[in-house]
Amino acid sequence: MTDFSNIFLISDMDGTLIDSKSQISPINKYALTEFTKAGGTFAVATGRTLNSCKDFIAELPINAPSIFYNGTILENTHNNVAIKVISLQTKLILSFLKQCLIYCPQVCIQLHTKDTFYIVTNEKYDDPIIIRERPSFIRCSLDDIKEDLDILKVQFYTPNLNTISWLHNFAKSMEINKIAKYFTSWANYFEVIPKNASKGIMLENLRQMSMYKDKIFIAVGDFDNDIEMLLFADYGIAALNATQNLKQVADIIGVSCDDHLLSHVINNIIPHLDELLMANLQTA
Repeated sequence: MTDFSNIFLISDMDGTLIDSKSQISPINKYALTEFTKAGGTFAVATGRTLNSCKDFIAELPINAPSIFYNGTILENTHNNVAIKVISLQTKLILSFLKQCLIYCPQVCIQLHTKDTFYIVTNEKYDDPIIIRERPSFIRCSLDDIKEDLDILKVQFYTPNLNTISWLHNFAKSMEINKIAKYFTSWANYFEVIPKNASKGIMLENLRQMSMYKDKIFIAVGDFDNDIEMLLFADYGIAALNATQNLKQVADIIGVSCDDHLLSHVINNIIPHLDELLMANLQTA
């Protein structure tokens, strides 16, 4: 068995560890279990909330703090203790959201805190995932949100891709980049998180911890919100189904999330990293 004691493997969830059928394959689970048995360190880095991925986390051999809300929380999943939390500037974000609702009311807007989330739009525009998974949340008017609420992430859902483009342009015109980061986290999702938050920045927080400082960090992802994480890692691996932007920054391209990507990384990539990187350099 390969000794993985010097490896810290961190993976995105949807489209990476979780396949297109919203499942973690038994093959991936087995590979991760064997990886940690062989001394490997494993964590996840996801845009999901803590509650929305708790069932998946229960199936995984996670043995290190993990990243949630696209980098606004670093949390120990075994005792639910938050190690680091980064919040948005609520007053300014609420002003931006009020303008969005005036010009673009036909969206689902979610305001995420550490323990719950608020939906401030009409239920007829709800995200299908909310309808399907039925998570606990609070529906209210935006006017009911207090300025002292610690908002970690704002997420917009719309089936209209033109609306996603409009949100990008409107956020730019409102100079939201001065106080926050905004990006498309999936085809129909637009997110706003604190300016000093990202999966990559939280990865650096992990690297600075004494128990991980000598580890080789390997990050795996599929979407643009994984770019910083792959850049900050020692080795970045993109899923075959990843966006072109992510593939351009990755050191190695793996298989699709539907072909047991994490098993492939553990069994076929990590043991042969030097060979694969040399082959990539020769073909570049």
